[in-house]
Amino acid sequence: MDLTLMRTFRETARLMNITRAADELGYAQSSVTAQIRKLEEHYGVPLFERSGRGIRLTPGGRQLLEFAGRFLDLAEESMQAVSAETAGSLTVGTIESMAAFYLPPYVREMKKKFPQTGLLLQTGNEAELLHGVRTGEYDAGILLERQKSSDPELVRLVLKEEPLLLVARPDHPLASTESVRPADFASHAWVAPERSCSYRNMLVELLHEHGVRPQLSCELGSVEAIKRCVLHGLGLSLLPECAVAAEVRDGRLIALPFSHPQLRIYAQLVYPAGRWVSRTLAAFIAMLQQEQQEQEPDSLSFPAIASTDPDSR
Repeated sequence: MDLTLMRTFRETARLMNITRAADELGYAQSSVTAQIRKLEEHYGVPLFERSGRGIRLTPGGRQLLEFAGRFLDLAEESMQAVSAETAGSLTVGTIESMAAFYLPPYVREMKKKFPQTGLLLQTGNEAELLHGVRTGEYDAGILLERQKSSDPELVRLVLKEEPLLLVARPDHPLASTESVRPADFASHAWVAPERSCSYRNMLVELLHEHGVRPQLSCELGSVEAIKRCVLHGLGLSLLPECAVAAEVRDGRLIALPFSHPQLRIYAQLVYPAGRWVSRTLAAFIAMLQQEQQEQEPDSLSFPAIASTDPDSR
């Protein structure tokens, strides 16, 4: 069976729209239609039928969809199982702050241990990354989110808690205050991340609960751009500690006395539930977990990852 045909069928079944499936896969609409028709000829039954303005799976299509994911996972597993030189390739989607300040040492170590492995980091916002993990664009995603987030389609592994720091220039008016209050955001400019950012939304929720409408200075999608604006005196900003540690350490920024139980985020690795975990991904997860346990042995516990080594089954 042609893997391309099966991937096209699975994506079309997921979206229930041939045009959108073609866009996601990078094909012309006519190509998707032709591939679906070829599958229907192979199985001897129609796989989709029209429903109003859209399409829906036929009974035969629903049966095939149950096998499609297993078929594609088994094909990927077989490719990696027969390779003696490499554990396979891995594409990880993550946010900018994790890509710039948290993951580089792990990527370097991964390439050192598995020199033939292709490991690619790609950045996006939280919504884009979760979509990419679900559709298979990414093998896994690494995000900063609340610890408790339920999604039956995804497995979530908490790697570590990432402190949030409210930072400003040393000459900011709040630099000498004993404690920054939510009300202070009404009178002091805030340099905010983009609206999809999890910790931005957590702060907005907190301020809303206190009846505070923040004084927004800038709204930016780049952590580096946010830091530059803060360094130029355009306001204060709440950012992950890993992203501002260097500036705080050398005195260009200061961490203001501001914290709240609601403002807690965790670095989390996510991958699709029920999908086969490749040896490369399992090795990457094990490395992240081992490093964190060595740094904080009494902090968080992690669920075990099932071995993908055929000899251990």
